[in-house]
Amino acid sequence: MMNSNIFLVNLPDQVTTSLLPVLQGENLGHVQSFITDDLTQPLKIAITNTDYLILYIETIDEESIARLKLKQNIPTLLITRSLNFEMERTAKEHYIDMVVNENDSELSSLIYGFIRQHDIYRFQHALVVDDSRVDSRIVANILSSEFINNDTELNSEQVIERLRLTPTINILILDYEMPSKNGCELMQEIKETFLDRSFIFIGLTGNRNGAIKFLANGADDVFIKPIDNELFTLTLRRLIFNAHKMNRDQCTLNDYKKIINNMTKEISDPIYVLTTVNDCLLEGKVSKAQYENFKTLSQLSKEKLTHTFDSFLNYFAISNYMQSSALKSSSLQSMIATQLYLESSRDKLRNIIVKKSFDDDIKNLCVPEKIGQVINQLTHDAVMRSQNGGELTIRLYTKNEDIVFEVQDASSVSKASLLTSVGIEKPPEGLIQTPILNQLLCQKIINEYDGSLGVHHENSGDVHFFKIPKKTFYLGKIYH
Repeated sequence: MMNSNIFLVNLPDQVTTSLLPVLQGENLGHVQSFITDDLTQPLKIAITNTDYLILYIETIDEESIARLKLKQNIPTLLITRSLNFEMERTAKEHYIDMVVNENDSELSSLIYGFIRQHDIYRFQHALVVDDSRVDSRIVANILSSEFINNDTELNSEQVIERLRLTPTINILILDYEMPSKNGCELMQEIKETFLDRSFIFIGLTGNRNGAIKFLANGADDVFIKPIDNELFTLTLRRLIFNAHKMNRDQCTLNDYKKIINNMTKEISDPIYVLTTVNDCLLEGKVSKAQYENFKTLSQLSKEKLTHTFDSFLNYFAISNYMQSSALKSSSLQSMIATQLYLESSRDKLRNIIVKKSFDDDIKNLCVPEKIGQVINQLTHDAVMRSQNGGELTIRLYTKNEDIVFEVQDASSVSKASLLTSVGIEKPPEGLIQTPILNQLLCQKIINEYDGSLGVHHENSGDVHFFKIPKKTFYLGKIYH
């Protein structure tokens, strides 16, 4: 974490009281709070090395946002009571990166997440490789708007040397149609040259053939030109945060290994040594009956320790497998089971009865990674709606030429769902649905695969679902 400067401007006392302990307790940086009557140009006040600006304006319209004259290179968050979807669009155009409602129950968490997001972004360095100056500049502008350090390279022959000279580059955005070598060939060369270096690979192409080749050779994602800026930004965020989490998990795993190596200290069988030393200390010092009892206890301890070490080894093996970049898709059954396991590990399922109904002929079909995101989101939201207890039903079945995935909960608060379908369910009066980005992303993904996303109501609870043509799913490399 870098030493950030965080400026809180005109925040109400109740917001500051709840927010300051979070910012200071997490050591996010140096926090300054002040009041000003001139919000049209707040940065004229003596502020230097500003990293984050958190503004509060009780009531504001789109014209007033344009008059704020904020700076492009400072991550800015606006807190207001007058939040609407159009305002969010206008705010982004005038360098306000996030708008939140003053009455949001998770206001402090949203601000914390906003700052942590940009702290992670500081360590990202992207290289855009495209022989088109126009296309490379468009992508570079999107990256800059997300505060991600970036460079461009027009010549694919210069990329390897540039990566050698710039070890901070960890994101590569490669155009497919380039002279000398295409983007897919360049990606393969980079992987073979830098075996111990992790990259996020994003392919750009104007045709389906290029997209298939990118994905088949292990690209993290592919976009068809012209790029959808919003979807590109959302995908980039997901890839960065997943890579960040994976690196953090790998560091934790390495720490565990180091601890165990230190414990063993080159002893080939530490458990045998421990139990033998225990026997030597007891022999001749206690009665025969006591010695036999202690020896039995020692043997039980050895068995438990052996089981513990075996579990450690299994954990390492599974963790290394899960880190593998080869895992690009999973079966529907394993995706659903994994998401339920994650929710359970967060202590969300203690009062929930989970019922699953899967068609045997489709549950082992693999799905594109993007569809997995929608499965995870619908399952997560159903668990959140049912966290006070209830029956969660997950159904997976074939209907005509479609595969249908449904999540039904019996919670009485289902209308306060964290994820509702676009144009299907109107949110209750006064309720601000904060994960609008998740909603849009899921809708875009389902649309991309010619499917539909929605919700319908039954007496036993709301059913959130998507259906998608069966040909989208595949088993191994064979599409159905």
